[in-house]
Amino acid sequence: MDIGVLIGVFIGAALVNNFVLSTFLGICPFLGVSRKVDMAFGMGCAVTFVMTISGIVTWLIVHGVLTPIGAWLGNPESLYFLKYVAFILVIAAMVQLVEMYLRKFFPSLYTAFGVFLPLITTNCAILGACLLIDMNEIYRASLLKSTVFAFAGGIGFMMAITIMAGIREHLRFSDVPKALQGPAITLLTACILSLAFMGFAGMGK
Repeated sequence: MDIGVLIGVFIGAALVNNFVLSTFLGICPFLGVSRKVDMAFGMGCAVTFVMTISGIVTWLIVHGVLTPIGAWLGNPESLYFLKYVAFILVIAAMVQLVEMYLRKFFPSLYTAFGVFLPLITTNCAILGACLLIDMNEIYRASLLKSTVFAFAGGIGFMMAITIMAGIREHLRFSDVPKALQGPAITLLTACILSLAFMGFAGMGK
């Protein structure tokens, strides 16, 4: 497979079509866990792991289980209604693995994440990645491209939330107008950061 294609898939998912800043998926943890860089980076790593493994496992389930059984029943797509259930179950299982790992080896980080860690299960960016892989013919036809896409999506999320956390840490020492203090400056910063990432869309022009 052409390595250039895989690089294009990676850049497209991580920068040009960043899940958070371009498609606005995963906004809840993006805003809730971006107060400190170390917490944001940890959350980004967790989401990257869950998104990558979920993308791989869900692809295998659809193409290795549901499609063959459906073909045996007479229609390869007859069991496709089960894929959404499979997506949610796989994501929940991956989050449980991350939660158990952090609880055992990084208890302070586990405590700092609080409710946002189990909420990765309902992170629409992860479910969105699985759905986009299933809906796009390019990714659906190749496990390798699907893996690169899911991994790049997680890296893009990690980049966005870590950059946001760094900006918010600096804002604590900035003279922010009273009317913009709190959620207002956070949302305004997110908008400006989103505009910055939109510039990547013009790289090929």
